[in-house]
Amino acid sequence: MKKIFFTGERGVGKSTLLKKIIKNVDCSIGGFIQEKEFIGETKKFKVNSLYNLEESYTIGVYDADKHELHSDMNMFNVISQDVLLKSLDNRELIVLDELGFMEEKAPLFKDTVFKILNSGKPVIGVLKECDGNFVQKIARREDVQVFKIDESNRDSMEDEIFKILQKNNVKLKKKL
Repeated sequence: MKKIFFTGERGVGKSTLLKKIIKNVDCSIGGFIQEKEFIGETKKFKVNSLYNLEESYTIGVYDADKHELHSDMNMFNVISQDVLLKSLDNRELIVLDELGFMEEKAPLFKDTVFKILNSGKPVIGVLKECDGNFVQKIARREDVQVFKIDESNRDSMEDEIFKILQKNNVKLKKKL
C-alpha cells in the first residue's frame, strides 16, 4: 500500500491539491488539514480535524516582529490522541497535511504518525521541504511515494494521484 505525500516550495499549491483530491474521495476520511491564520504581524498555525470537523487546534504562533515561533508541544499530544488514533481506528483514509520541523520535538505525535504509516491504511499528505529527521525518515520509506509539486505540474498531478488511490482501493466519487 503506497502512502502519497507532496512536497515543494511554500505557496506552490500542495495543500490546495490535497484539498481537491479529498473532495473527490468517496470514503471516510480522518487526519487533519493545517491552515495559517494571519492577525497583524502574527501568524497562527492551526490544525483542523478531519475526524471531527468541529475540532481545531492551534499548534504554533509566529511573531514576525520578534522573529519567534512558539510551538505548543502539548497540543501535538492532544492531536495524536483525539484526531490521529481515532482516525486510525475509524476512518478509511488518513490525511496528514504539512508535516515538518515543528513536530520534531513531539515524540508521541511522531510515534502516532509512524503507527499510521505502518498500518494498512492509505495515507495522503504534505511534507514540508526541510532537513528534519522526522520528515526525511518518512520520505525515505519504501512504501512512501513523494511527489515534488511546482507551478508546472500542480494542475496535472490530480489525475495521477487518483490512479494511485484507486490502485490502493480508495473509492472515488463519480465525475458527472
